[in-house]
Amino acid sequence: MFLSLYWGLKSIYKDCEVTGFAFKVDAPDQYAFKLLPYDDYTRFLFKYHLNDIPLLTPILTYLASRLKKNDKWNDTPREMTAAIRDADAIFDASGYTLGSGWSKKGGRRLLDTIKTAKRYDTKIILMPQSFGPFDWGTQDDDADFLEEVKEGLQYASRIYAREREGYECLKSLGLKNVELSADLVIREKFFPDADQILADHDARNASYPDQGSVGFIVNENLFRVGDPDTVLNLYARMLDKLADDGEKVYILTTSTVDEDLVEGILAKTRSRAKFNLISGEYSSPELIDMIARFKYVVASRYHSVVFAYRNAVPAIILGWATKYSDLALHFGQQGYVFDIRNADVDGIIDQIEKMGANHETESQRIRDRLEDIQATSVVQEAVAALQG
Repeated sequence: MFLSLYWGLKSIYKDCEVTGFAFKVDAPDQYAFKLLPYDDYTRFLFKYHLNDIPLLTPILTYLASRLKKNDKWNDTPREMTAAIRDADAIFDASGYTLGSGWSKKGGRRLLDTIKTAKRYDTKIILMPQSFGPFDWGTQDDDADFLEEVKEGLQYASRIYAREREGYECLKSLGLKNVELSADLVIREKFFPDADQILADHDARNASYPDQGSVGFIVNENLFRVGDPDTVLNLYARMLDKLADDGEKVYILTTSTVDEDLVEGILAKTRSRAKFNLISGEYSSPELIDMIARFKYVVASRYHSVVFAYRNAVPAIILGWATKYSDLALHFGQQGYVFDIRNADVDGIIDQIEKMGANHETESQRIRDRLEDIQATSVVQEAVAALQG
């Protein structure tokens, strides 16, 4: 999402300076833009205002660096403080943490970001992301926390909820600054290629699937949300179905945690040799280019489906949250979404058969809907909200 936001802002203000704060920053020098670590340590500094104590911050940073054997924080608290203090606005595209699917501690991360913006009198926009539901199961404490949430969110100039459920949850708090928007990556027409985001990129290091093949993307979270044996057997049966239909299948692991699962799934298939594997750490533009080559995908990771729809590639989706069904609804694809908590195995297999026959029609439907969605830019809307 940061990439869409970065280039969206640059398209409006060509010479503006955009600094990214990221929870995980691996080798920031590899990127063609500035990323600073907004992790547990730097969040701690900002939460307790320690970043504003000139003599203390360098000492704490030195001790943290020695303890973690990592020099990534050298001078970054000063850079981050300057960036926030000088910023015209903060655009938060952090994703989903404010809802009972996460702990209240996770939700407070977003609230702490808003408090930091308020402390420096900096406007903040919450870009399209998931919110809610707000039911942590402790009624008295829930009420107190929801008051904290309402107070914090009222400061935002605009909040874009990505799903209808989240929109309704926020509106139920009496908030007047909430709008509904599709995912940022889908809303924006432009998305950079790998050469634009990486300081040194060699496309020859990436493995690309054959054009017209079928992509298969697993998600270890399905084993946590659904019954593990059911999920394992379903994945294997789907692969066997694709092989029986004569499809060339590429299993694409977009997360390192999924790689071990793939071996277990393949062991349950009738013939492991029929399936191709693509694994590794790839940038978002590289993944988009890979997924664009598929005629359709079977996917469980949300942003793999986003990348597919961005390229008018249909998807059979295994999920559990409303974000999957809301995403598919934008493109008239809700019939291809299945809840892994109550998996209709035969129905899923039937939809693979249907998708194999109708993927071209579905692709055109997605392309038409995408054109409508991208008729407006949520980044431009957000900038207008700051000026209004």
